[in-house]
Amino acid sequence: MKTFLRSALLLGACYGLGISAAAQFKSLKEADGKHWFKGQTHTHTLWSDGDAAPELAVAWYKDHGYDFLSVTDHNTMLRGEKWFIVNDKERLTNARLAELKERFGADWVETAEAGGELVMRLKTYEELRARFEEPGKFILVEGEEITSNAHVNGINILEKIAPSIAEATREVIREDFAAVDHQSHTHKKPMIAHLNHPNWGKLGVPPEDLIAVDTSRFFEVYNGHGGVNNWGDAALFRVPMDRYWDIVLSVRLAANPENILYALGTDDAHDYFVRGPGNSIPGRGWCMVLSESLEADAITRAFIDGDFYASAGVMLNAVEWDDKTFRVDIAAEPDVTYTTIFYGTKRGADVSSTPTLDASGMEVPNVARQYSDQLGAVLLETKVNPAVYSFTGDELYVRAKVVSSKLKVDPFKEGDVEMAWTQPAVRK
Repeated sequence: MKTFLRSALLLGACYGLGISAAAQFKSLKEADGKHWFKGQTHTHTLWSDGDAAPELAVAWYKDHGYDFLSVTDHNTMLRGEKWFIVNDKERLTNARLAELKERFGADWVETAEAGGELVMRLKTYEELRARFEEPGKFILVEGEEITSNAHVNGINILEKIAPSIAEATREVIREDFAAVDHQSHTHKKPMIAHLNHPNWGKLGVPPEDLIAVDTSRFFEVYNGHGGVNNWGDAALFRVPMDRYWDIVLSVRLAANPENILYALGTDDAHDYFVRGPGNSIPGRGWCMVLSESLEADAITRAFIDGDFYASAGVMLNAVEWDDKTFRVDIAAEPDVTYTTIFYGTKRGADVSSTPTLDASGMEVPNVARQYSDQLGAVLLETKVNPAVYSFTGDELYVRAKVVSSKLKVDPFKEGDVEMAWTQPAVRK
């Protein structure tokens, strides 16, 4: 225990409000005044490339039972004055404007003429907070998607962060994470940064970049955007995000048992007027955070402490581990079966790698390298609930993924089922 405390203090000194050490003992369940809160840390509006007015997006999440929401438009925060053209060829059509007036009131919607065009003023964070927040029921947590050669979300930030102009992706990540950490230290306020959609299109971020940027602590293991390759893509040499996570965890933790990486589930919603696979809609992925209160700082501290799990539909009652067992208690639905898979890497596993080659034998740049199957091996697969894994003592880390038999409504990809991911238990 003394070793753990020294490690925690050292890590706190290194990363201040932004980082906490991985605990050897964890009990995440509703008890002692703590409750599970459902939240979203990645969504877009007309402030950048979303198709919904910010009030419509916020209302969607509140109406669908979320407790907190962070609107994270690209390189902007919902402040100041911004007007959007109302045009049937644009995202804000006349019909959508009429819907906004009917739903929120004509007095709420502010329009004007500018250069011969009808325009509508976009609501600010403060206006949205005044209308939608309810203490203990729903809050907004300010955020921004810091966007350049990589996309990083800053959560609970107070000031807009300019994106890094570095060319190398890993340097962009390093600088963006550092900017959030600097703001956290400056304001003495908890904030986090998370890497978005590592498998997205041409802006893919290989796991080696997160291995190199050892100050990064959060990434999206599940992103609901229709263009994200959560399950990998052989043609693009993209590994599934579960494999991605295990590569980073294994290589990092083999060198430093404090160098953990936590995983989030998010929507990355852009499309509020369509449904179905291929579209980037709300409601696909989220995080369940255990906190004493529904306040932005408390929620952010819970993220920092790893007191949350990622979900794409499956809900959990509890996630607990001690020096003997790792226990996952699923909030089971009637007539649904659940398979819990415990993944882990043993101490002494081979964490070396070789380049990924194409059919002609040429190295493929900007993709995951080839690693041993010892990394992220399946340690136990069970349909028992609660699912319990007994530690053998030689694990570097263990994490759990729950896969249900229930098909996901409006899935990221046709045929998807509901799932959940716990954070890793790091063995000291």
